[in-house]
Amino acid sequence: MSTMKVIEGASFGGADVLKLKEVSSPATGTDALLIDVRAAGVNYLDLVTRAGFLHDAKTPFRLGFEVAGVVKEVGAGVTNWMPGDAVAAILPGGGYASQVVVPASAAIPIPTGIGPSLAAALLVQGLTAFLTLEVGKVRPGANVLVSAAGGGVGALAVQIAKLQGANVIGLASRAKHDFVRKNGADHVVDYRSPGWSSSLREVVGDRGVDLLLDSIGDLQTEAAGLLGTGAHWIVYGSRAESQRPLPAEALWPMIEKNVTLRGFNLEGCAEHFPRALGQIFDWATSGRLKVETRTYPLAQAALAHQHFEGRETVGKVLLIP
Repeated sequence: MSTMKVIEGASFGGADVLKLKEVSSPATGTDALLIDVRAAGVNYLDLVTRAGFLHDAKTPFRLGFEVAGVVKEVGAGVTNWMPGDAVAAILPGGGYASQVVVPASAAIPIPTGIGPSLAAALLVQGLTAFLTLEVGKVRPGANVLVSAAGGGVGALAVQIAKLQGANVIGLASRAKHDFVRKNGADHVVDYRSPGWSSSLREVVGDRGVDLLLDSIGDLQTEAAGLLGTGAHWIVYGSRAESQRPLPAEALWPMIEKNVTLRGFNLEGCAEHFPRALGQIFDWATSGRLKVETRTYPLAQAALAHQHFEGRETVGKVLLIP
């Protein structure tokens, strides 16, 4: 019987709960693909799941919501895939493994010119960046403020917004400013410095911010005063330790300026994936969209989580089986 390696957590907690195990390889279903994983992406949702913050999470658990690799086996009912095909997939978990099984209908072909690491780096975070900008009605000349601009989603959002003609301001710690500028940001502001919102006001002027992509969840007071008339504020993430209620003094400026505050969850946007990924892959193959990655062996998943959680990484974090 063939075996595979997988990262599993027996209990919720810190990064040290993640352990490497060797288990039997999964069976390929009739309408499924068995994939040899070449790269698995690390996302904030993995950290939330590991910590036990999801209400429906159970132990033991297996993390990993995006993979890229090569088709090893195809189910008897699959006609449009062959062993050896380059493939990527977004899955409900279990991607931190040397092999995964996915429904053939959920598999995404990787175009020529894109390797598995790049493909994995462009899935969840590329789609999130692309679709939040779309939901926020990005347009040429718009002032777009990207929080966590040195992270995986933020780095791609900066580039995609620039490709669509926006004026981009990135929020990032001082250590990541060069990286954010390299990705094309017109301005970078250190959100840890006192009075950072005043510095940002000098950049956007009376017009204010037209679109805020917020993955932090603690910008309520500052954002309300920075957003312009008709602005869109898209919240696609929030760190548990930084969640705060929307203060009363922030509400009236939002009402007066017709600000739209909207949540975003990638799970509800699957019908847009083929179109969005087509554009994302096209930008990547033409060299207009670049991703900086940091890779770890699968066995070092705990270390990858420690660095990711401590904001010690830039770009996309990947596990390599």
